[in-house]
Amino acid sequence: MKLLSYVSVLAIIIMCSFSMKQNTKKVKDYLSVPGPVSFDNSTYNLSWSSHPSADYYKQEYLRSNEKAETFTRMLMIEALNTDMALKDVVKAKTDELQQRKGSDAVTNYQVIENKSKGEYLLDFVISESAGNKMSVVEWNAYRYINLNAEGKGVLLFAYSRRAYGNNVSTFLTSLKTERVKDVNYLAAYRIPGVKISE
Repeated sequence: MKLLSYVSVLAIIIMCSFSMKQNTKKVKDYLSVPGPVSFDNSTYNLSWSSHPSADYYKQEYLRSNEKAETFTRMLMIEALNTDMALKDVVKAKTDELQQRKGSDAVTNYQVIENKSKGEYLLDFVISESAGNKMSVVEWNAYRYINLNAEGKGVLLFAYSRRAYGNNVSTFLTSLKTERVKDVNYLAAYRIPGVKISE
């Protein structure tokens, strides 16, 4: 298994979902995930994938009526071959979020550790503004588990929700109760099996 330097892993993790692009070509399923993926009474189809480095794979799933540029709900599955411990990968992400707080007053996060399963769940919210008005608010729940039975590598299964423009205020209000339900659902969700294919 090829090792990534800590700096390389940080660079990969800091790739933010705000910079996503929709691919018009046939999407390659690098992770051999049986699809479509059913999550919380909705069906998600593979809409975009990327293999930006030898050890990192990223796939995004959308409902059939949504596009990457304007989605309200998305699933993400990522695989990273690394010898870094899960807690260090999570810390790299929380360090990024902590730094973001300096320019985004909405940014907030909490980490939930499931010691019995050896997993972590990161619950966070971020935003973007146009002038003095918030244009996008995004809430995410990232569930981190080991990629294989030997405790190596990282598998991320994530759920993301967004609101835009005039819907931002209502979204933030509803998030106070909705996020608890979504976090509990994600924590108990049976993550699809992953098999990396080139």
